Amino acid sequence: MAQFWLYSHNFTHTGAPLVLAAIARELASEGWRQQLRLLSWGGLHDRVHTQLRRELETDGLRCRVLDADQLPPTPRPGDRLLLNSLALPAPVVETALGWLEQGQLRRLDWYAHEANPAHYLTGNHWPQRLRPLLADGRLQLRVPSQHCLAHYQVWLQHEGDGLAVQCPRLELSGPRAQLFEQPLPGFDSLRLQLTGMAGGGHKGHLWLLRLVQTVLKLRQEGPLRPLELHFIGLETDPGAPLARELRFWGQALLGDKFHWTPHGPQAPALAAMARANIAVSCSRRETFSLVALEAMALGQPLLRNRTGGWQEQLEPAITGFDLGEPGGELRSEQVQLLQRLRDPQATPEAQLKAMGREARGRAHRFSQVRYSPWLLA
Repeated sequence: MAQFWLYSHNFTHTGAPLVLAAIARELASEGWRQQLRLLSWGGLHDRVHTQLRRELETDGLRCRVLDADQLPPTPRPGDRLLLNSLALPAPVVETALGWLEQGQLRRLDWYAHEANPAHYLTGNHWPQRLRPLLADGRLQLRVPSQHCLAHYQVWLQHEGDGLAVQCPRLELSGPRAQLFEQPLPGFDSLRLQLTGMAGGGHKGHLWLLRLVQTVLKLRQEGPLRPLELHFIGLETDPGAPLARELRFWGQALLGDKFHWTPHGPQAPALAAMARANIAVSCSRRETFSLVALEAMALGQPLLRNRTGGWQEQLEPAITGFDLGEPGGELRSEQVQLLQRLRDPQATPEAQLKAMGREARGRAHRFSQVRYSPWLLA
């Protein structure tokens, strides 16, 4: 019996591995449960942090954790293989492509969750190597959004059916099960939330603090909505100085109108998100942003820049507001936009509630996404 191998760079409760888990469960429901083999190269980390792997095994799926220097088993004739990241160890990627080029695999599927392929596949030979495999259909490469697709088309110098968009599905299980049942937010105050770890700064926390600081300094004319800021998912370990600085600056700027939630389980993060009413996505780079989709399901309009997923998620003045192209500097139109949002005359409550309903409706479409039409075509 042919097996379907699913390769993950780890089994953490984060973006790409969670998508792989959703793919595995869908394939299992399509009759492939006994043939699925999930491999992760998370090594010691996966052996310590076991939550996702245990959940998959409880669902009857076979999982195995490998170290970064271990190579996968050789496939048998008729086997299928999905690479679920560009971040897999380089020898694993080389081995899988070698199997395809030598005919040991008839087809290889690859879900590239990363915004910059050249960072992982370094060297000009990669586009030259991948183009013929894409052209004859042996390689099926998928990216999460139209924004990503355009970037990959330029990098590969290739357009064709083998390179296409596969948006992630909004999973309505576990803590997400009640997202659409939450009451729509009100807008007597403006409660901005940015969800994501501070990391190296690419999520835009500092940019958002500068934006809020600039707006608070503007001369007020007439009553304005009180402004709150929620940072959700900040690191608390000693090796996270940026997160510590963000907490200090936020509290100095807003006092008790600044709230933060530590990085941790999904349930308290979603509960914290539900206390806000506007979701901010101001990263330097994104591939799709499932966090933005979760906020839309909660009925929150987006305040979003044009990184990956913006075409799918943002319809300006319908599901949210357009911050334009990403960048580190504040622009006057961005400051004016936030000031208009504070003004109940310029942006009435009824308008924001209607946008929240539209955002929720758009998010619902992504709860219906299927992976099997791609993988089982």
